[in-house]
Amino acid sequence: MGELRERLVDAYGEGEPVLAEDVLRLYPGISRQAVYKKIDAAIDAGELERYGRGVYYVPKQTRLGKSRPSAESVLRRRWLVDADGNAVGYVTGAALANEAGITEQVPAAVEVATNSESTRVREVAGFGGWRKVVLRRPRTEVTDENVDALRFLDLITAEPVSTLGDAALEALRRLAAQAGRAAIYENAGFYPAKTSKRLVECEVRNVFA
Repeated sequence: MGELRERLVDAYGEGEPVLAEDVLRLYPGISRQAVYKKIDAAIDAGELERYGRGVYYVPKQTRLGKSRPSAESVLRRRWLVDADGNAVGYVTGAALANEAGITEQVPAAVEVATNSESTRVREVAGFGGWRKVVLRRPRTEVTDENVDALRFLDLITAEPVSTLGDAALEALRRLAAQAGRAAIYENAGFYPAKTSKRLVECEVRNVFA
């Protein structure tokens, strides 16, 4: 086992997406150029595979051949969590509505609000089953403490609570309970005036019950 592969397996395991910055963290005492030479050498030796630009993984041998990370795990590591597992982003838009159970419609594109995006909105090439990925700058910095509140606020900003049926309303109640009423109201100030009006609708429809 090569030295780089051994370090990556110890730190992240086999078959898991690893960003270039993750590899750089393992070698704080040497230059970026030297680290990229190690990456290239490991790829040439078959000990490391490139998933896409800036994303790598240590292939895991299975009965069916070498395993490859799922698109969901790559999306999660690139934009949703940092190397220590802390929240830095979340899925939003139609994909969030589907994920939360507000709608059964599965979008062809996925939208992500992430701290790593400095522009208001930007499209990148899709991968996995997504036709495209839309990156957005969040309204405030995403943390473990507020990520569920921001997801809730994004949902009610996009969709009037008064239009939701019973099943969708129950899904919204579950997310509200997960986020916590206090955190939702603490972060509501980062949203437009219509969001505050929809929080009133939430109170009327007992979303926080």
